[in-house]
Amino acid sequence: MESIRLLLASDYALPRAGLRLLLESVSGFVVVGEVAQASSLAEQINLAQPDVVVMSMAPRSGFGTSLIESLAQEHRTLNLVAISTHEESSFVRLLISAGVRGYVCEQSPPIELFQAIRDAAQGRIYIDSLVSSRTGQESLSKVKSDAAVDGPRRPAFLSRRETDVLKLLARGFTNQQVADNLLLSVKTAETYRVRLTRKLGVKSRSELFNYAFEVGMVDLNDLTQGLVAK
Repeated sequence: MESIRLLLASDYALPRAGLRLLLESVSGFVVVGEVAQASSLAEQINLAQPDVVVMSMAPRSGFGTSLIESLAQEHRTLNLVAISTHEESSFVRLLISAGVRGYVCEQSPPIELFQAIRDAAQGRIYIDSLVSSRTGQESLSKVKSDAAVDGPRRPAFLSRRETDVLKLLARGFTNQQVADNLLLSVKTAETYRVRLTRKLGVKSRSELFNYAFEVGMVDLNDLTQGLVAK
């Protein structure tokens, strides 16, 4: 059986070095490269031709959903395993809809990452047991079946319109401003806001901002405005 070729993407050198040592200790894994900057990841994928990309989520450095979506569009067979601290099912569903094949919590044992890599290399979806144990089996099966649909027909956890509304709300826009920007009625904008809070499991606008920031939907230029929005 051929070894699984891995490309590591993380903005911090020490955690990346530790991850490399861990993965290279596993029979059947070989690390073929490392990336410290999000802007270099696409180029390194083309050069190294990895079977699986292992990415530590870091929206502040560009390692977020926007990058994942861009890579998934450019590389139709991309197998990417994301690592983050989040255990919320809504967070993971958003990553899966963006194009992630596997998700592992940082607080989980290494065996979770090993299995995620093996499944991703086979084109299967793997979700960390910390998340899956809190998610109903029916819901988990739907997430996996949605992600199994290839190409642009793949259903997304958030619709394009919901994503547009979330970005504006996270930047501190009022319902009226959202409506004006997207050519909606105020009532429709409010309906989208309520729908988003339910889907994402958040309550306040600041929580909406934090969520959008953590998955890379808004950047540091929006930080102050988003955090002070109520």
